[in-house]
Amino acid sequence: MDNFFPEGTRVWLKENGQHFPSTVNSCAEGVVVFQTDYGQVFTYKQSTITQQKVTPMHPMNEEGVDDMAALSELHGGSIMYNLFQRYKRNQIYTYIGSIIASVNPYQPIAGLYEHATMEQYSRRHLGELPPHIFAIANECYRCLWKRHDNQCVLISGESGAGKTESTKLILKFLSVISQQSLELSLKEKTSCVEQAILESSPIMEAFGNAKTVYNNNSSRFGKFVQLNICQKGNIQGGRIVDYLLEKNRVVRQNPGERNYHIFYALLAGLEHAEREEFYLSVPENYHYLNQSGCIEDKTISDQESFKEVITAMEVMQFSREEVREVLRLLAGILHLGNIEFITAGGAQVSFKTALGRSAELLGLDPTQLTDALTQRSMFLRGEEILTPLNVQQAVDSRDSLAMALYARCFEWVIKKINSRIKGKDDFKSIGILDIFGFENFEVNHFEQFNINYANEKLQEYFNKHIFSLEQLEYSREGLVWEDIDWIDNGECLDLIEKKLGLLALINEESHFPQATDSTLLEKLHNQHANNHFYVKPRVAVNNFGVKHYAGEVQYDVRGILEKNRDTFRDDLLNLLRESRFDFIYDLFEHVSSRNNQDTLKCGSKHRRPTVSSQFKDSLHSLMATLSSSNPFFVRCIKPNMQKQMHTHLDRGDQVRNQGRLFLAWSGQPVEEKLRLSPGSRQGGRV
Repeated sequence: MDNFFPEGTRVWLKENGQHFPSTVNSCAEGVVVFQTDYGQVFTYKQSTITQQKVTPMHPMNEEGVDDMAALSELHGGSIMYNLFQRYKRNQIYTYIGSIIASVNPYQPIAGLYEHATMEQYSRRHLGELPPHIFAIANECYRCLWKRHDNQCVLISGESGAGKTESTKLILKFLSVISQQSLELSLKEKTSCVEQAILESSPIMEAFGNAKTVYNNNSSRFGKFVQLNICQKGNIQGGRIVDYLLEKNRVVRQNPGERNYHIFYALLAGLEHAEREEFYLSVPENYHYLNQSGCIEDKTISDQESFKEVITAMEVMQFSREEVREVLRLLAGILHLGNIEFITAGGAQVSFKTALGRSAELLGLDPTQLTDALTQRSMFLRGEEILTPLNVQQAVDSRDSLAMALYARCFEWVIKKINSRIKGKDDFKSIGILDIFGFENFEVNHFEQFNINYANEKLQEYFNKHIFSLEQLEYSREGLVWEDIDWIDNGECLDLIEKKLGLLALINEESHFPQATDSTLLEKLHNQHANNHFYVKPRVAVNNFGVKHYAGEVQYDVRGILEKNRDTFRDDLLNLLRESRFDFIYDLFEHVSSRNNQDTLKCGSKHRRPTVSSQFKDSLHSLMATLSSSNPFFVRCIKPNMQKQMHTHLDRGDQVRNQGRLFLAWSGQPVEEKLRLSPGSRQGGRV
């Protein structure tokens, strides 16, 4: 054994089911001391060490490899170690069979994304050059002609892993390669489409991204960008589908987080005359911006962001008046948040200045706005009934108004972008999905439930393509392969979305006016307590749990029904429809009211759809689009929680959660897998 473990030997040490890259510190008098590369020290009697406990490390693992399918020892430890070795050398991209892993570098890397690099990758096949997201984008583009079907790129990873940047890089590459396919006479005409698609990014980021505790530029909505490619190879149009904007962020944020970027950009970038006209000052003076204790983000220049957004809007052909209307609405929301209430026989407005300013900027009558915020108006048998609100109800009314204004404005911005990039769809398309990663916080709400439901659907799609379809393909080819033991999350999805599943019960309760979060929780427990994937807490709390593919998550039931109903009081809706500004009137012209569609008295066909039912429908539509496309997978990895470059890679939980994902293709490297794939056997376009 002394010969087997000389000092300095590099080995894999298995502890608690994990493999650690380690060095033999000493081996004497029957005792072996190991030190892992992560600082732990383990001591064993030499006689107790087995081949399962300690194995020599192959030199290839020391050097690192481009494609981890080529690793001589393939396990979670070797994957993490290989990623870290490459990460330290600024090699942030690594293949895992047909998947590409991207580790967030937290710094610019010289030459990595410049035009010459794009040119280089556009002329070479996948696997001929070092791993790069441009190589995936290029192969995706080539497959339009290789496979004669639509293509898609699924970008996954937790918040802060780099999904948004990866999306922008793919769009940038496809825009460049699209230009290469054009004749000179057509370039000037068509380049407007590509430029418009690229310029949509700063607008969507400003209105849909925010600083969170995990990420300084976190997308608080999901998006699917579809590019329409013509037979000649250039982009001729596209569309953007958005999913689940986090409306609550407009009115409240967790400590250390910020509201949406656009509010801070507005205050930093407006000219003096417009700031005075909109009664604007500094972020510290607005409740919707100051409550979290985080005003500034040193990684973002709010003033520069404002300039980028305005420039992008001009490219997207927003008129000056439209830009002005949007900015005025945003200012109105900020002043709306400063309206305070006191108790005086019911809620009364205590700060008339904020109310007057918000009313003016939103085109509303101050008295009508006051009445709408402090009392509820209902019509019963043709007679108006006024009910005074308490202070908390008045605050809820104010916040409901602000969230509705922002959400409708966001929808309008997306529609405006889509009208600009719309074009012919007469050949094939490339879809790019940038959607929220799996979330598990100390307290998880309705938003996390929907986000994790989406991740379950995407994991099901991944399983189907990486495991089921590939094994079927190997069988057709007559190739020998080892059956992979992978987690089928179908039962978890059944719990969520099938008849009498969690979604069905949540929606059912949402249509009962007298239902409460407590009655919902009781129904969930009664129906699913014996389901293996459902967790009923032993202590009577407000939670229910779901055992997702990535781990168990406890959800707080409080607020689920109200958020799912997403109802907007008729008197508030009518108030906004009476705005003297056509822009605001148009935003709410087709919004459904609560009265005639949200009770069981109406047939189910006429009920207002709930948030979760709409999300389920849009998610199924997305999955149908993805299922008719050939997929590429980009797995973004956040190296550490400190957002520091090169120091360490301590996010092994990300790899463990996706362990079967990374270990799935343990046979051939990327070039061989391309040879075996169905599309590669057809004549490809070079």
